[in-house]
Parts: sequence; C-alpha cells; structure tokens
Amino acid sequence: MNKYKIYSVFFLFLIFIGCKKEGTGGKGQISGYVIYNGNRIPGAVVYIKYGTTTPQGNNPTFYDSQQTADSQGNFVFVSMVEGNYYLYAIGHYTTNLGYINVQGGSAAIIPHTKSSVNYDIAVTP
Repeated sequence: MNKYKIYSVFFLFLIFIGCKKEGTGGKGQISGYVIYNGNRIPGAVVYIKYGTTTPQGNNPTFYDSQQTADSQGNFVFVSMVEGNYYLYAIGHYTTNLGYINVQGGSAAIIPHTKSSVNYDIAVTP
C-alpha cells in the first residue's frame, strides 16, 4: 500500500510543477493599439492583470505589470504564458483645445503556448 502512496505523491508533484500560472515566462505575446474614436493614443500606459478576464478597476496598483505605448499607440507584452488576462489603458487624446483623459480595458486570452494575439483597447473619456 505504501508503494501506491509514493506513486500518487510523485504523480501529484509532476502535475504541480508542470502547470504554469498566467504571467511571464512563456512564449506567447499580446499586442495591439490604444484607440480613441479611431485615433491611436501614443504614450498611453497599458496595465495587465494575470489570471482573469474581469475588469480590475482603474487603480494601477491592482495590476501586475505595465507597458507604455509607442509613438503609434502600439503596445506589446512578450514572453507571456497561455491563459487569461485583463488589459487596462490610460492616456491623453490631444485636440487643438488641449487634451482629454481617456481610459478603457479589454479581456485578452492566449489560447496556446506560442500564440501571438492582437487586442486593441478602445478608450473613452
């Protein structure tokens, strides 16, 4: 009987170490643009929460990591593990009268280990 307990514990150990939680350390990628009314938002800050597709609110401390969008409004999270994520962006849309603070979010899913997925984040005032 003890032999079966040892095998069971070993099997559970293998399952435990073989599972990766959402986050970094994989070969997946999430990229996209931050967009307001069809216009890309350069310099927007994009936050990411690992392990959920549910909005986490507008407090940046609720998120696990962040990236700043480039001059074209493009953001990229690299080396991601397959799983569920929530993206939240904050930026400024510049007009001839000044700027408008914009924010918004989007759920993202990496379905396979080496998947590169594209999710644009629509933001609003």
